[in-house]
Amino acid sequence: MIHYSVWFNLRDGVTEAEGLGVIRTFLAELFGAGSIAGFRLLKNTGNPPKSRMLAFQALIEFRDGAQFGAAFSAQAARGIHTGLHGRVMSLVGEFSIEVFKEVCEA
Repeated sequence: MIHYSVWFNLRDGVTEAEGLGVIRTFLAELFGAGSIAGFRLLKNTGNPPKSRMLAFQALIEFRDGAQFGAAFSAQAARGIHTGLHGRVMSLVGEFSIEVFKEVCEA
């Protein structure tokens, strides 16, 4: 399993309901199409200075490298500024991305 983690803040003026609603719709479409294995949207419960992480996290799961690569190739072909992905990008301000490969599970 590959975990694609995006920590992010919404842009000023974007409500939590609006921003997370669009992001959830985008990720649900990817899940429904079989482009991702699953996802979670998380809210950071710590505030600065207790937490240095951004306000939200999208944790996106891929079965393997093939699914991961196919999803990114498909988005690149569509264009990163088009469709729901483009809408997500217009709502998100600061963000940080990390990719983790699962080495053990419960």
